Amino acid sequence: MLGINRLKERDIYENYFEKVYKTTFYILKNEELAKDATHDTFIKVFKNLGKMKDQTKINAWITTIASRTAIDIYNKNKKLITYELKEEHAHISDEFNYTKDELESYLKSIPPEQKQVLILKYIEDLPEKEIAKQLSIKLGTVKSRIHRAKQKLFDLYQLGGDSDVQE
Repeated sequence: MLGINRLKERDIYENYFEKVYKTTFYILKNEELAKDATHDTFIKVFKNLGKMKDQTKINAWITTIASRTAIDIYNKNKKLITYELKEEHAHISDEFNYTKDELESYLKSIPPEQKQVLILKYIEDLPEKEIAKQLSIKLGTVKSRIHRAKQKLFDLYQLGGDSDVQE
C-alpha cells in the first residue's frame, strides 16, 4: 500500500510542479524563494492528502496551499524580495498568452493577498464563493480584494502601460 501512495505522490508532484512553481513565483517574484515555497507546498500537500475530501478539486486545493505558502514566505522575507523580472525568467510563462504576460508585469505591485485571489479567479477560473471557501475568508473580502486589485491594475495601466488590461 505504501508503494501505491508513493506512486500517487509522484504523479501529483509531476503533474502539479510547474503550476505550483508558477503560482509561488507570481507572488514572490524571486526564483529561490519560489523554489522554497514549491518544496514546502508539496510537503504540506503530501502530509494532508488523506484529509482531502473532494478529489475533483485537487487542482484548486494545491493552488490554494501554494499561494498561502508563498504569502507566508513573502511576509517573512519582505525586505529580501526583489521584484525585478529578469530575462532569464521569461521561460516561466511560455504557455500563457501575450495579455497574461503583460499582466504579470503589473502583478508585482499588488499585495500578495490580492494577487492570490486574482490567480484563483482568473487563472484557476474558480467562482468567488469557492475562493472564499478555499481561503476561509468571507465572500465580501474576496470581492473587495478582487476589486482593489483590479483597480490597482487599471491605475497602473493608466499611468503608462501599453497592454489591454481592463477593469
